[in-house]
Amino acid sequence: MRKIDQLTKTLSDQDKRHIADLIETGQTELLSHEGINERNILDIIKQIKEFELVYPDGLRAYVERAKCLMQKSEKKLHNFAHCVIERPDNLIKIKFPWGDWMHQFGGGNRGGKTLHVIDGRPDGRADEKEDPFNASSSTSNQSSEEYDANGTFAQDGNFVCPSEGEATPPSERTLSPAAMSTMEMSPAAMSTREMSPAAMSTREMSPAAMLTTELSTTPLFSTPLSSTPLFSTPLSPASSSGEGCDPNGYRSGYISLCDEPKGRPQNETHTEETTQASGTLAQIDQYLQYEQIGLSQIDKVCFVLLAGGLGERLNHGDIKLKLLTNLVSEKTYLEYYCNHLKVFQEYIKRRKNKEVAIPFIIMLSDDTYEQTVTYLRRNQFFSLKEDQIYFLKQKKVLCFKDGEAHLDFVFQNGSFTLSRKPHGHGDIHSLIRKQINLDAFIEGGYNYLYFFQDTNALAMKVLFLCLGVSIEKELHMNFLAISRNPGEEIGAICRVTYPDNCKRVVNIEYNFLESILMGSGGKELVDEGGLSLFPGNTNSILFEMKRYNELLKRTNGVVPEYVNPKYADCERKHFVRATRVESMMQDFAFLYDCVGGEASGDVSHEGGGSNMGGYFYKRGRVGVTQLDRCLCFSAVKNDPVKAKSKVERGIHPECMFSAEADLYYSNCAFLQLACLYNGKELLLDELEVKTFKGVRYFLPPKVLFEPQFAFTLTDLVKKVTGNISIRRNSTLWVKSDALIRNLHLDGALIIGGGNSEDAVSLPIVLEKNLCVRNRGDELVALSDRGEENSEQLRIRGYKLVRSEALLISS
Repeated sequence: MRKIDQLTKTLSDQDKRHIADLIETGQTELLSHEGINERNILDIIKQIKEFELVYPDGLRAYVERAKCLMQKSEKKLHNFAHCVIERPDNLIKIKFPWGDWMHQFGGGNRGGKTLHVIDGRPDGRADEKEDPFNASSSTSNQSSEEYDANGTFAQDGNFVCPSEGEATPPSERTLSPAAMSTMEMSPAAMSTREMSPAAMSTREMSPAAMLTTELSTTPLFSTPLSSTPLFSTPLSPASSSGEGCDPNGYRSGYISLCDEPKGRPQNETHTEETTQASGTLAQIDQYLQYEQIGLSQIDKVCFVLLAGGLGERLNHGDIKLKLLTNLVSEKTYLEYYCNHLKVFQEYIKRRKNKEVAIPFIIMLSDDTYEQTVTYLRRNQFFSLKEDQIYFLKQKKVLCFKDGEAHLDFVFQNGSFTLSRKPHGHGDIHSLIRKQINLDAFIEGGYNYLYFFQDTNALAMKVLFLCLGVSIEKELHMNFLAISRNPGEEIGAICRVTYPDNCKRVVNIEYNFLESILMGSGGKELVDEGGLSLFPGNTNSILFEMKRYNELLKRTNGVVPEYVNPKYADCERKHFVRATRVESMMQDFAFLYDCVGGEASGDVSHEGGGSNMGGYFYKRGRVGVTQLDRCLCFSAVKNDPVKAKSKVERGIHPECMFSAEADLYYSNCAFLQLACLYNGKELLLDELEVKTFKGVRYFLPPKVLFEPQFAFTLTDLVKKVTGNISIRRNSTLWVKSDALIRNLHLDGALIIGGGNSEDAVSLPIVLEKNLCVRNRGDELVALSDRGEENSEQLRIRGYKLVRSEALLISS
């Protein structure tokens, strides 16, 4: 240290303070390094000053904070040792009895079974006078084909199944170029029919490059528009648009207080569930009622996207927002989100006669900021306005190499670089406080903030359900949650009762929950289906803006901190990689005043955290909206190697393949609900199981609904009014407004073409009984023979081979 004493003689008093902080916090390895000199010690001080702009409490407070958290982590201590952990309050749980139709992860193929509710009858038997699949083909002899749940076709009373791999005989093809003529087409079907030539090669093609042949140009409507109602099934009791609804008018008799399952440990939480006894239709109706309440306030929501991460763990050299959501539309996640906001704005203009530019806040990091902004500008912000997008940059904090809180650094070419990583997505709250004028948003009529993460495309599908729950239950913070398996590696939302009887609904990370339960000698509570009573956190959260803004002003958005080191030894002293103090967005729940007792001064669930006792807590009502995973959550976190390991342990892989399959599957699930509500059937083949890059996962039909067609179940119920059957490997991509009646699909069908997403046009009305069969397209594994593939395909391990498709456009 004598060398340091000599070097500091020439430093200013301010710089000497930083050296004193390093000495006091025990950073002897850095200060005694043989490479330290007059030049690079000034560079070290400069880096510390930059850090303190991010962490104003200073280096000494940061290191002491880290030491406290690391000691607790090493000893597996937490602040819940004397707390009671129970099922959360204000829980709205809507769970559909999918039965065997729904894929349970870790299982094999699922049969083509459905929830049968035909014409309101739960036994699934349709009226014998009406064939649920009277889907006539469009060939000249007007023959019909029937399709059963096992994927076979009925012809002349005998069931047959085309051989695998064989081309469809020309005589059996429907809507094929060879058999089609103008006279064979229903005049009310569509304005333009296009189809790719049968001779199209099987090489991979982008949707924009697909060749099509126009078959006819018959008028869209053979009768005046007013006599062709688009919506034949009104939603009761709400209006179809959700306009002018009174939230109090949507209180449903299907909701009731639900006791804990018999034979299970009891708790006293007030949990509302749609009960099984009320029936599937009651559950769908409840979903729709909440959704319509939310739709009535569609112009009151701002959006907050957390996108600070790169795709390094996925072997992707770019920002995660540029990952493709799927290979059918080839939309990136960022384009997907922007497209939804654009459609919401169009909906508001059409239904409320208002021109709005919905505020879109995006939190980025040093790693993603420039690339994201450049990508948006290069694509003209995907039709959004530049001034409606607010970019926030998350800063980085210093990292530690071991449990003694020694700073991690790299010495190279005579210079020291202190390791830094982002402080966690909990920074979003302090960044909003510093850079976003929420008072102006509130004055402009906005009431809610919807937070969601970068690679969960399904979060947009259930937004208005969550909004309806928040409005109806007057929630200040509403977690979107999923049913969770006991021990699953996802945060658990619980009600915590402290020794002073203070109660809070908060997220507890799965490793803390496991430690709590082990320490108390208890087991995780489960329901009769074996699922945890603690819902799983998806990190999609809806905040009521006024109360949120009040808390920001009183706390500056500072949330509890924690450390999460990966230990390299059994003694839990050394780390696999450098770690840092970080924070989580969802821990804002700790800032709301507790119920039933005195507010705890320290809101950190790790203990020893930022003391919030000096702030005035605002009482908050924190709740949970719990749905089936398939409807609302599928993130991308893992490369194929890690995903394969998770599959082998029966855990969701959370990789590119599973996210794409889940997007199709979610659309199938919503399509199923729409058919059930309308008393119709959706029939699918057994779900196929595919393996790409070692990851084994199910692959449903590639069903893709753009928001221009339907962004809510409310829309889908009105626009799908007939029986639907979809064969394995089929593709249904609906790009624009349309009415789908009885449809049998064995191949690829694209509804809406050209610039349908940008144009306001009349809806496409399909034939009442439409049967489509062609060679379609297929996801196939990449070859090992050195073929040239984009990085987007390489990280997936598969590509989409397009052979033949029917394109119907207006």
